[in-house]
Amino acid sequence: MTTDMGRWRTRVAAAVALAACSVQAFAESSAAEVATAAGQAGAPNAAVQTRHAVVFEGTPLAYTATAGTLRVRLDKADAEADLFYVGYQKDGQDVATRPITFVFNGGPGSGAAWLHMGALGPRRLALHDDGVIPEPPARLIDNAQTWLRFTDLVFVDPVGTGFSRAVASGESSAREVGRRFWGVKSDLRSLAEFIRLYLARNDRWASPKYLAGESYGGFRAAALVELLPVQAGVELSGAILISPVIEYTLNLGSDYLNLMPWVTFVPSYAAAAFHHGRYRGESRDLQQIALDAEAFSRGEFLLALASGAPRSSAEVSRVFTRLAAITGLDVGDVQRHRGRIPAEVFAKRLLEDRGRVVGLYDAAVSAPDPDPFSLTYPTRDPSMDPLIAPIVSSFSAYVRDELGYRTDLQYELLNADVSHAWNWTEGGLSDLPGVGQRLRSALALNPKLKVLVTHGYFDLATPYFASKYVIERLELDEAISPNLRLSVYAGGHMFYTRASAREQMYADTKALYEASSKAAQR
Repeated sequence: MTTDMGRWRTRVAAAVALAACSVQAFAESSAAEVATAAGQAGAPNAAVQTRHAVVFEGTPLAYTATAGTLRVRLDKADAEADLFYVGYQKDGQDVATRPITFVFNGGPGSGAAWLHMGALGPRRLALHDDGVIPEPPARLIDNAQTWLRFTDLVFVDPVGTGFSRAVASGESSAREVGRRFWGVKSDLRSLAEFIRLYLARNDRWASPKYLAGESYGGFRAAALVELLPVQAGVELSGAILISPVIEYTLNLGSDYLNLMPWVTFVPSYAAAAFHHGRYRGESRDLQQIALDAEAFSRGEFLLALASGAPRSSAEVSRVFTRLAAITGLDVGDVQRHRGRIPAEVFAKRLLEDRGRVVGLYDAAVSAPDPDPFSLTYPTRDPSMDPLIAPIVSSFSAYVRDELGYRTDLQYELLNADVSHAWNWTEGGLSDLPGVGQRLRSALALNPKLKVLVTHGYFDLATPYFASKYVIERLELDEAISPNLRLSVYAGGHMFYTRASAREQMYADTKALYEASSKAAQR
């Protein structure tokens, strides 16, 4: 996404919250189990159970919440870690037929509270319908779009995020042991082991099983749909990839010889320009603007980049003028960058004359530029950073007060140590990994597997067109092609902070579970 890959990786994380319906909840704590949390009292597998109920549209939803840790081990690395989780199980259901979904975020280095408090859990952070954060202090409300209405949920914090910590061993500190988990393959192995253990200890092997992951968590989910059946003997019914990175080569514009990243960002630039009144094209419909930008970027624009013609040539000049018009940028900026516009340049320049910058995680969000005299994008993103404190504070209070899980550990929503130390080449992988082929293999080998890919039009961290480009080129067999769907909403990386987008994702996801259930019965 930028020429500074390290900075980009630190930024890629995940998501947050919104508003819905409010109702009374009750909790009956199991006093014998409510104690100092796992790891703090030397009981890594201790769990706390509480019972709750919410009412949606006059219908009560009673459920049991479990907060605790499971210890996982990487035998080859001689490493152990206690992975924190919060599980929700609807009461009175047959677990043999009730779906269960494992949820994680991305980063790497991001805890699951983004999706937990933002969109999927039975309680969520209260935001205005347009995603704007209310005045502090942060508060929670009942979530009418909780997925608990159609699936049990298990939110998992990977090692080094949330309350999950590696276990010190011998002369190795917990931090040193943690680094053994911080790589593409070790991370997948630890999550696969967690899922296997959870299924075994909670008698859920017979349940229909699903995965949901955001950003790098989508990368994880796409890899695990192929890995879990072979490594852990876990058969899957479906997966939901939320603002995922599927192929890193399409998201990082760091190589001038790789033209596709510059192409995949253009539709999101056009969508953001339209939102801020800077789009200088003919269409006035967001979806049509995105489609027009797709056609332009993979057609005329890609040919211009590939031609190698001087930027002063008539054809290249015409294409660059068109690019400036649909992205809202000055034609001089486009020519100066030879059409290769990094996301941070776009976000800095689009509203520069107003003294504002737009978000990388949600380019529909703008804020006064904190450093207007600098040519570079500010270190804090106005569309993500303001969400961090409300999520951490609301989740910390929720876990302690409503779920009865007490710990002095800091909740690591975004752990920069993890992202900085991440081993992208673990096991001989290329520097820019991808999971498109693994996703195709999983779909081919499991013809009943359902996969939903969701994105926001205004996301400049993981642009939707990159996923669309991959999906179009998987060349799936006609019989299984309908099992892979893409939905794009009016929002950013955490599009579910907006009420309309969250409601649309809820409907699309519920439809996937219903279709999967029908397919299993045939």
